[in-house]
Amino acid sequence: PYFQPIVDLKTETVVGFEALARWQSNKRGFVYPDDFIPLAEETNLVMAIDFLILEKSCLQLKQWEAICGRNDLYVSCNLYGNHFFSATLPADIEEIIQRVGIKPSQLRVELTERALLENSDLVLENMNTLKVLGVKILLDDFGTGLSSYAYLKSLPVDILKIDGVFIRNIHLDEIDRAMAQSICDVGHTMGLKIVAEFVENKQIMDILKSIGIDFAQGFYVAKSQPLSMF
Repeated sequence: PYFQPIVDLKTETVVGFEALARWQSNKRGFVYPDDFIPLAEETNLVMAIDFLILEKSCLQLKQWEAICGRNDLYVSCNLYGNHFFSATLPADIEEIIQRVGIKPSQLRVELTERALLENSDLVLENMNTLKVLGVKILLDDFGTGLSSYAYLKSLPVDILKIDGVFIRNIHLDEIDRAMAQSICDVGHTMGLKIVAEFVENKQIMDILKSIGIDFAQGFYVAKSQPLSMF
């Protein structure tokens, strides 16, 4: 995993990290996700990759806790939609959490809309079981595609990540700003926290603060980096 720091916009302190799968191949050199994730999905290897990244990230979080003397950091891991179609998902994640020794609340799992559109009963059951366990659930790329406030009412989601299409030019486009503000306001009304990624400069950071976004990540905060850079 590479790790990208996430900051609390009120304090500008690091509160967590998103874990991102990267591949340093002995034969191919550095392979970008766009080059290997589609093939991993096609062959179903993506499921194993996700759990490998999740476990390695939880282990690293445990080490950072010891080094920093903090127990409030978290790691956020992406899960391929098909995970939520598996009845064993909550037990699989709980086993990793217990074996590593972190608190469930220190893990965020990120899913996209696709998982919500298929096998909805099982997906909802898995989400509810994870929430009871204490794992935080983040809905990624919110605001485009089939995103709907209506289905948020029935989903046990804790965090919304605003789609980057509204963030990259928020300092230049009033419509993007209005859309981000709307998502933030409705999310907060529903008791959700809001994350913005693709924070590329101070202007964007200042606007996100002004409209009430809770957390931010992006090049202006810090690039995703291998463990050796921390």
